[in-house]
Amino acid sequence: MALCAPGAYLTHRQKVLRLYKRALRHLESWIVRRDEYRFRACLLRDRFERNRNENDMMKATKLLWEGEKEFWANQHPQPYIFPDSPGGTSFERYECYKVPEWCLDYWHPSEKAMYPDYFAKREKWKKLRLESWDREVSGCTGLGGGSDVIEVSTERLGRQQPLLPKLLVANHKRLDLRLERVCVCLCVSVCVCVCERERERERERERERERERERERKAVAYLIYSLILHRKYLSLGQFSLETCLRLHR
Repeated sequence: MALCAPGAYLTHRQKVLRLYKRALRHLESWIVRRDEYRFRACLLRDRFERNRNENDMMKATKLLWEGEKEFWANQHPQPYIFPDSPGGTSFERYECYKVPEWCLDYWHPSEKAMYPDYFAKREKWKKLRLESWDREVSGCTGLGGGSDVIEVSTERLGRQQPLLPKLLVANHKRLDLRLERVCVCLCVSVCVCVCERERERERERERERERERERERKAVAYLIYSLILHRKYLSLGQFSLETCLRLHR
């Protein structure tokens, strides 16, 4: 099932169409036999067609909410997902092999001759982009008119580069201040991570020293136990705890 990321706002029509598509896909996952699925799909389409021309938006919104609620209650636990759709087995599998669009500029003329229509439209698109670049950049950065944009045309490998935007001095200072704040935050984060790592290492060394002391106590206890077992050869009264420790060392 194709799951598209929702936009900032969906109209009522788009919500109804997406609900209908999801309902059909889940119905197909529930019913294996094709003839029965087609029969159920026709009944489902009839339910949507009954309220197709509803003009009262309050009633239409209520019907949509009830449909979403019914779909949620009857959805398939493991619906069929297309391999290339989000959640599929091969979703974005070949994204790493895609070549950027600018690589077409380096094609040989003999290679471009195999696709004349495409490259003719592409040249028109590049020309249009070159002409409208200053307006697009000024609109994206919010700098306004053409005083903030320097028209620069450079030749590189026989191609004309797009116009480059230039920020005002105030914007440069504001950007430098933001970068300085980001650098300070990064330095603080790094210092906190280093201190936390040092404390973790100190705790690990303390645990290691505790384990070493535990091993020493066990060794002393084992030595005393061995002396008790061999008391027919050694007199236990002749050995004190200090003597056992000296023997252990």
